[in-house]
Amino acid sequence: MEKAAVPSGTAEVDRDLWDLAGGALISVVGKAGRISRGAFIWVVTLLCGLEVQGLYSLAWGLVSTLNKVARFGLQRGVVRFVVQAKADDDNAEVERSIAAALAIGLLASALVAGGGALVAERLAASYEKPIAGAVRVLLWSTPLLTASWIFVSATRALRIMRFEVYVTSIAGPLILLAGGLVAGLTGLGLEGIAWAQVAMAVGSCALAAYYFKHCFSLSNSLHRLGWGLPWKEMGRFSLPVMLTDLLSGVLTQLDVLMLGWFVPAEQVYLLGIYVLARRLASAMLKAAQAFDPIFSAVVSELSSQDRQQELGERFVVISRWVLTINLPIFVGILILGDYLLALLGGSKVLSLSPADVGTGLRILFVLCAGMMVHGLFSLIEPLQAMSGRPGLNLLNNAIWLAANFSLNIWLIEAHGIEAAAWGAALAMGLVNAIRLVQIYLMQGIFPFRRSQLKPLLAGGGAALAASGLHALLPEGKIWAMVPPVVALVGVYGALLYLLGIEPEDRALLARAKGVLPRWTRRPGTPARGQDREL
Repeated sequence: MEKAAVPSGTAEVDRDLWDLAGGALISVVGKAGRISRGAFIWVVTLLCGLEVQGLYSLAWGLVSTLNKVARFGLQRGVVRFVVQAKADDDNAEVERSIAAALAIGLLASALVAGGGALVAERLAASYEKPIAGAVRVLLWSTPLLTASWIFVSATRALRIMRFEVYVTSIAGPLILLAGGLVAGLTGLGLEGIAWAQVAMAVGSCALAAYYFKHCFSLSNSLHRLGWGLPWKEMGRFSLPVMLTDLLSGVLTQLDVLMLGWFVPAEQVYLLGIYVLARRLASAMLKAAQAFDPIFSAVVSELSSQDRQQELGERFVVISRWVLTINLPIFVGILILGDYLLALLGGSKVLSLSPADVGTGLRILFVLCAGMMVHGLFSLIEPLQAMSGRPGLNLLNNAIWLAANFSLNIWLIEAHGIEAAAWGAALAMGLVNAIRLVQIYLMQGIFPFRRSQLKPLLAGGGAALAASGLHALLPEGKIWAMVPPVVALVGVYGALLYLLGIEPEDRALLARAKGVLPRWTRRPGTPARGQDREL
């Protein structure tokens, strides 16, 4: 049954929708800025080859998974504890929470980096790939990235999204791209690429600290170190979040990590093809990732005030926004996947056999479908965590990991590299079905509405128009990408308009007109209300 629409006109509803729309729009722009991260992979592929790119992806997959332990769930723990302290107008408790997070995070980082360096040779030997040196170099980034996450999470608790965009979506990827260009052009090889990642961590941490100091006193927070900090409370909340993150990190890299075992050394280029396809398919996750930071802050506040009905209403609105954003991207990748793989891989992909290119396309399509579903419902994870149920996320990710691992063991050896994509997609579908049942039974949230048929109908019409035009154009010409993209976007937008725009969607569009100009304002703690600084 269709539930009542989100009420409009109340100050709290308007403020939440305003902040959700503004924060997400800023994050979307930031995700677009992270194209330079994809450009980094492209540069490594072009200058160093698919083999080096595959080895780097394997080494970074191992280290980035370990970094989830070093971060210790503090990206959510800091938000929750700072929001609660701010609600109580207790600035001393804010500083104690930040001090506890810094101490926990840096201790965990030191243990992870030291332990990882000790086992680097064994990891390389288990894969029979020369990645030990790169792993040891990459581990230098661990404490820097942990501190960076703590700093930006503190500003997110104030509903300031643009600082995180500056740090993680613009500055960090640009530093990484510049480092990749230097390493590739000078022939520094795999370890040179790893040092570029460390340079990115240094720059990101310095910039995050700079923005943090606009909203908080770092010196006062450091002076709080010692007894009386909320160690137990933050640890109890953050530990299941960390374990969930760890499982999520393993899941994110599981296909690459397992393919590293199954793919022989002389065929590492196949791993490079898989990474390119996964990079393209991950576009399906960007919209949900853009909403996650501001949604976590909103959920924490609504949950602390026991406003469960409003929490569900916000989730339903955001689910429709994610669907509306993702549909044209999904259709575009399906229609133009061959062009996109050629653009990312350049001559390295064009020189592959037709069988290998076909394999890459099939991997891309399967991963796109799986990530489309996962992106639509992935915001259930912050919804459960910030509502005080982080243990559910841990359970879900354990089920997800077991399913994905089992499918990979069963399928990869028998059916090759494409089976890793099928294993990933099927496991994502399973865990999101479980999540939907959980939020319905425990919180009464049913995320499907008739209003979601509008983007589906518009997407179907736009797909027919774009694919029909694509079939009429010559193959192998890069310029032939442009007309289908124009038709896709134009028809999709026109059909959405004709089908009628929902009130919340109008709020999103209205917010878009005012968000970006405010980026030039001097950083500072925002005032509450619709003129708050995002």
